[in-house]
Amino acid sequence: MNKKKIIILAILFVAVAGLALAPVSEAAKTCKTDKLYFKQGADKKYSSFVTKNINKNSEIWGFYIYPKADSQHAPNTVYIGTNKHLDGKPDYKATKIVIQFKKKVNGKTYYSKKTFYNNKPKKNWFGGQLSYKPKNNYKPHYAVVYYKKVK
Repeated sequence: MNKKKIIILAILFVAVAGLALAPVSEAAKTCKTDKLYFKQGADKKYSSFVTKNINKNSEIWGFYIYPKADSQHAPNTVYIGTNKHLDGKPDYKATKIVIQFKKKVNGKTYYSKKTFYNNKPKKNWFGGQLSYKPKNNYKPHYAVVYYKKVK
């Protein structure tokens, strides 16, 4: 009889511990966006942009400044990251960003993919935001952003 009680208590303990830890593991879960295609801005010569709402307070944003653009941002640079609509720190942080670039040469289209990780301090990352200068006349085509909730 004692063995049965001990086994039942052990099962109950494991179940309660699992329920208590479930919300913690959910908060650390990494989410992924679909392909976010860069769309040309109204000027069609200076910038492309992408946005996606995560929730009512946070979004994923990105833009590309064309090489000949007159802007406060560096030309030929792509910026992408998370942002909070209201003042304050973002609720979410980008952990990995995959950007596909494309260029056209003599009627042929060439693609290149680059993956950026935010697990180590790098010169391209500022918090959950990335800035990168594509090489060889490539322009961003789409981005996939992996993000998780900031604790």
